Amino acid sequence: MRPLDFAQALLVIIVWGVNFAVIKVGVANMPPFLLGALRFMLAAFPAILFFRPPKVPIRLYLLYGMVVSVGQFALQFSAIHVGMPSGLASLVLQSQALFTMLFASVWLREGWSANQISGLLLASTGLAIIGGSHGASMPMAGFLLTLAAAAMWASGNIVTRVIGRYAPMNQLAFVVWASAVPLTLPLESVSHNRDHELACLG
Repeated sequence: MRPLDFAQALLVIIVWGVNFAVIKVGVANMPPFLLGALRFMLAAFPAILFFRPPKVPIRLYLLYGMVVSVGQFALQFSAIHVGMPSGLASLVLQSQALFTMLFASVWLREGWSANQISGLLLASTGLAIIGGSHGASMPMAGFLLTLAAAAMWASGNIVTRVIGRYAPMNQLAFVVWASAVPLTLPLESVSHNRDHELACLG
């Protein structure tokens, strides 16, 4: 491995870890859905001004945006908000690989190799051990929400595979435009809650 490749891999690991620490700080100061809305607002704008939307059916933009942008991150932020430790969240979220295998076998009719089955059993055992050791440091609600977020991430992987059947496209441009999908949902929810609180105060 070249030093540059190693440095890039290390950078990804560092960014991934710091990401969960930032989420922990963020959900301590604002509602999870609002934090998610801000995340995708920054992901979409101003980048959306510099990328043309790839020629992909609008339903795939909506589907990817709902399962990844809304589903995964809403559940992930909510899990940490209810007390899931950020370190464990980053670990449990990797169960998306297991869900991806399961979903691919059902929806894409993909078979499994012996190595994949062995990995699936080993990882499932690890998740069972983690889930069985929950306590004050890891509420079961947080663990289940993180698993649900992993399932949403895996669903997004399946959508990405379907998108790959179309002509080659700019993946970055697709993600940027798909990031615009979840913006209105969290903001409307936050706005409704704020109006309700103001009405009660009045």
